[in-house]
Amino acid sequence: MPTTAADLRALELFEHCTDDDLAVVSRAVDAVLEVPEGDVICAEDEVADRWWIVIEGQADATARGLYLGTILPGETIGELALLDGQPRTATVTAMTDMVLYELEGKSFVDALLQAPNVAVALLRQFATRLRAIDRLPVFSGTRPKTPALPRPVVVGGEQPREFDPNVVGYFEDPYSHIGPLREQAAVHFSEAINSWVVTRYQDVFRLSRDKSLLGSVGTSDPAATLGGYASEANKRRRLDKAMSRRNGQDHLRLRRLVAKVFTPREVSSLKDRADRIVEQLLGEAADKDSMDVMSDFALPLPVQIISEMLGMPSGDMDQLRDWSHILTKALDPSISSEEDEAATAAGQGMFDYIAQVVADKRRDPGEDILTALIHAEENGDRLDTEEIQAQVMLLYIAGHETTANLIGNGLTNLFRFPEQIDVLRADSGLDANAVEEVLRYDSPAQFTRRVNREPLEVGGVTIPEGSLITLALGSANRDPRKWGPTADVLDVARPGANEHVSFGGGSHFCLGNALARLETQAALPKLVRRFPRMEPDYSEPTWLHRITLRGVETLPVILR
Repeated sequence: MPTTAADLRALELFEHCTDDDLAVVSRAVDAVLEVPEGDVICAEDEVADRWWIVIEGQADATARGLYLGTILPGETIGELALLDGQPRTATVTAMTDMVLYELEGKSFVDALLQAPNVAVALLRQFATRLRAIDRLPVFSGTRPKTPALPRPVVVGGEQPREFDPNVVGYFEDPYSHIGPLREQAAVHFSEAINSWVVTRYQDVFRLSRDKSLLGSVGTSDPAATLGGYASEANKRRRLDKAMSRRNGQDHLRLRRLVAKVFTPREVSSLKDRADRIVEQLLGEAADKDSMDVMSDFALPLPVQIISEMLGMPSGDMDQLRDWSHILTKALDPSISSEEDEAATAAGQGMFDYIAQVVADKRRDPGEDILTALIHAEENGDRLDTEEIQAQVMLLYIAGHETTANLIGNGLTNLFRFPEQIDVLRADSGLDANAVEEVLRYDSPAQFTRRVNREPLEVGGVTIPEGSLITLALGSANRDPRKWGPTADVLDVARPGANEHVSFGGGSHFCLGNALARLETQAALPKLVRRFPRMEPDYSEPTWLHRITLRGVETLPVILR
């Protein structure tokens, strides 16, 4: 089906172009491609003969193995090499299934000369990508090496037989518990969480993308849900319409509508806002001798970003943070009756609050993502009020604490590898890659879950149909089969660090990944550079006793 000017005008990139401009571009479109997740769209150093416009999905760009950034719908791929006539400077890999317009390369410059508005639109992307490449470090073979730490000793000296988060010391170091399990077998059944646990990178990577599996356990068997049982009916009524609890076409519909508001322009504006908030928080900390990084820095940043992004009343941020903090406990595979009741009350309060804000936005629209969600449309389809409420709750629950934990986990582990702080401080070109390595080394999301609709074989073991399958993301990210002998070492300059599985995969690949990366890139490197003599004010970190989301409870530091 031929690409029309109207198809291109739907993309934010071309919104200021004329019909004549877009007609030039549409004539250059050779094909509409469906690119599977994991495929390389273009490779570093290859000769360029085409370029692409992203319609759906996202891709990661890397150079010399280091992560550069994420390419989102409405952006383009591969035009730089066509412009200067040189081999490609980056490799671009599909991180989700993608839809691309593929355009011929030989008429690229001619098309820009005929359509100057298109050239201006692309210049913004040129400048951003050139700056990213220019900042990359050039290693001479003397890149600092991090010595491997001794392998932790399992408590009691016994090798575990199954995954059990109730063992002494698990929350302080889950990797010393699950690592031996990973070496014993690719999969085993855990009675402690009533689930099959998959531990190795290759299997976790494959199964997180397996379309035959249900990606949301919340819409299958209620006995396999992640929350407690006492108030399951209430939870399902509130969040049943969240895209994380839907499968198949229902999930795809919700994801497409929500994805429409996460445009490249919106992400860019959030980066500017994140930079300003970080500078403000660091400025306030500079007047002190010490601070708790979690409460004074890591938590305020994502809460403020997501609240402003959604256009929530500024005076209600603390209440929203408290609600979502309580609700994250319900993500664990076990929960006490008291925690269940608290989560139920928090969920109902948040659900009702969002309903009122949605009603206010319908009467008085704003320049914010919540207003955009209200008006998001695809082929005449829109989100209903309960769907909007559910997606906003999901954004808060999944968006604020995971990012805060990513910042906290990152700094905690940089303290364990102090030479890596020196490497990061010395080279801003490593900022993006360092965040990917932090995600790999100690992911705030330790597990994701699937349900198989037919018998499934993993590592020679047959998992019966209808089973709850727990994919151990944290274990996969430390698998030496993938990461080699330094799997348990933090290396901010690690090539291929972005190949971690911390964001899941397939159709349930974390939609907020670009925002989490953006916020952490704005926060963590600036923090360690602003306070070069910062040191931990604790003997051992205090970890939250949560299975699914991993993070420190407090992170006290001495600043000078």
